[in-house]
Amino acid sequence: MNMNKARPTRRQVFSYIRRLIAYVLGMFFIASGVSLSRSTNWGISTVNSIPNVLSLRFPQLSLGTWVIIVFTCFILLQALILLRKFKWYSFLQLLSSTLFGFLVDGTDALYGLFLPESQAVWLKILLICIATVVIAFGIFLYLEANILSMPGEGVTLALSQRTGLKLSTCKIIFDVGVVLTACVLSLIFFWDSGVFWSPSGTDCMLRGVGIGTVVIAVFVGVVMKPIMHFLKQPVHALLYGAPEAAPSQPPAAEASSPAPPADGKNELASAE
Repeated sequence: MNMNKARPTRRQVFSYIRRLIAYVLGMFFIASGVSLSRSTNWGISTVNSIPNVLSLRFPQLSLGTWVIIVFTCFILLQALILLRKFKWYSFLQLLSSTLFGFLVDGTDALYGLFLPESQAVWLKILLICIATVVIAFGIFLYLEANILSMPGEGVTLALSQRTGLKLSTCKIIFDVGVVLTACVLSLIFFWDSGVFWSPSGTDCMLRGVGIGTVVIAVFVGVVMKPIMHFLKQPVHALLYGAPEAAPSQPPAAEASSPAPPADGKNELASAE
């Protein structure tokens, strides 16, 4: 039996390479935002708040390592939610989790070279604002590249498939659940050693979770709107060429595609 498989054209190959570069750059910007906000001790993005608390309690493992571990648990949570509907190729999200974990550790070490450990309140505010913009831009590139989704988005889609609720609603449920879990872990881990941060304007903030977490969660979507308004068409044209050249959603992304950025709830990221 003669089976002919269409070989990708040179244009498609170069388009995929450009998308892959944009994907890695998007991950890098998201990781940069995580590292910048973490340096303030005012909390980081919602999806990374659990790894942040765990890294403070168990510093033997880096934040990036805890990101990989927790994101792996998110993949297993998808399997528990979907049961027989869970697709094996969703485990490919381990690749994006590992890449993101390494980038978090890399950017943490990079910015640690020049960011002071003791920061004035004005610098903390500035870094949180910069982190919000950087994360929003990273999510934009990550979504436009459409290579492979992060486990956080996978849980959101799994909840939507199981419950029939809108993706935006499920994203809120997921974010709230993650932050509450991080708060409970922080209370358990640091109850005897001082639950709240106290130095340099961090009073009344839980270790690993703080005002930075709230600011990033609320304003990333707001910042993404003008980014998409001005950059979506030129970036899409750069990555895909003519509109008809844009490929269909890959299986891995289909299994765990993030909520549309227009709802203002996408974070990494997620990818968190």
